[in-house]
Order: sequence, then C-alpha cells, then structure tokens
Amino acid sequence: MPRRHGGFTLLEVLISGFILFLALTAMSEVYRGALLSSIKAESALQISSAVPSIHSNIVEVMRENSNSDLRYGEGKFGHLEYSWKAMPIYEGEPSQFLQEDYGDEIRYFLWQIDLEVTNKTQTRGYSFLEVSW
Repeated sequence: MPRRHGGFTLLEVLISGFILFLALTAMSEVYRGALLSSIKAESALQISSAVPSIHSNIVEVMRENSNSDLRYGEGKFGHLEYSWKAMPIYEGEPSQFLQEDYGDEIRYFLWQIDLEVTNKTQTRGYSFLEVSW
C-alpha cells in the first residue's frame, strides 16, 4: 500500500523557519538603519537651521567691543548649546577717504570664528570669517 504524505517533515519546517528568521532579521536591520539615519538627519537639520541665528548673536557680541583681544563665549539657542572662539587674524586701517571723515581712531579687524553647536548627542563644527570695527 502506497504511503500518503499528509504534511511537511520536521526538517522542512526547520529550514523554512530558519529562512523566515533570516528574512525578518535582515528587514529589522534595514529598518533600524533607516531609523538611525532619519534621527541623525533631523538632528543635523535642527543644528544647521539654527546656525544663522547663532551667527547673528556672535556678530553682535563681536561688534560691541573694538579691541583685538581673543574672544569666546557660549550660550543656548532653544535646546541647542553652542560655544565659540574668535581669534583676530588681521588688523587694518580704513582708506584715506574714511580717515579724513572719521579720524585715526577707526580700525577694523578680521576674525577667524570657530563655532561648535551641540544637539544632545551630535556636535557639529563651523568656521567662518567676520569683520568688526
């Protein structure tokens, strides 16, 4: 009498379970990578969008004082924290035309400003030049 197959063997079930496990593991890793990338991108976007306002604050501080000392500061912008350091890299005099109008007391400075902005776990650095007088 011929034997009738009524289902899968144990080996077939184990192999198909293993294949399913591998597929689920791969999909969860893809999802995890996409989620981490999304979180990093959102953090970078928050930092980048705040930099122009932070830059304006630094420029105000730079123009309040006309000496050429090393300057630095720190602050908060919303939930972001930032610190900056400014080093003078050039000191100059205005053209003769402006000196005639304003006298010899006017000097201008070119500054190298290094800015670090932190958003919880991510820190980004920026560097720019600024002129003050």
